[in-house]
Amino acid sequence: MKIYNSLKRLYYLYFSKFVDGKIVIHNRHENYQEYLDKQLEKTLDPLRIEKWKGDEWQIKVDGFRQIFKRNEEFLKNKKEAICLGARTGQEVYVLRELGLNCIGIDLVDFPPYTIKGDIHNLQFEDSKFDLIFTNILDHSLYLEQFISEMERVCVDGGIIILNILQNQPGDEYSENLINDTGPLIKMFKNSRVIKNRKINNYFDPMNRELVFKKFN
Repeated sequence: MKIYNSLKRLYYLYFSKFVDGKIVIHNRHENYQEYLDKQLEKTLDPLRIEKWKGDEWQIKVDGFRQIFKRNEEFLKNKKEAICLGARTGQEVYVLRELGLNCIGIDLVDFPPYTIKGDIHNLQFEDSKFDLIFTNILDHSLYLEQFISEMERVCVDGGIIILNILQNQPGDEYSENLINDTGPLIKMFKNSRVIKNRKINNYFDPMNRELVFKKFN
């Protein structure tokens, strides 16, 4: 497995471009639709869907409970939340359980928790949400556009929580590789980072968490 990951990393590096030498942007799609089609391979896979809704449902619910418990100080007084790249919506379920009005966005509808949408072009008005969560930053084709959209729909004083995969090759659906959080933080033009820490989620490979607060 280590040899495979090393070869995959070298392949991605060869066909990629760099942001400040710290973020690798894989450059492997002819157009945006090709990117969407690639992501849909995973999202529409019936075997994965069966697993997400079946054996993995409670495991992920418990995992997101752990994540939001870890961030309970940032959830205080929050009312309107959105989870980006939520798939079947376990994170949405947990935030609703905690009393927030929450919706998930993904390329495919997964009722009742997730509606169809595009993370690079969110269908919501400005300043709609006071809490935003995502753990799919590595699946974003246009990082700066994704971040711009998160900031656009976030209220002043709102919180954006990212769980990211740092310095790891990801999978065949990963569109970028974050080796350092510095350039990523610079992409947030209207928010400041208030937490940047290592994490160890037991149900996914994410290994770093960043929490931003949008400027008042």
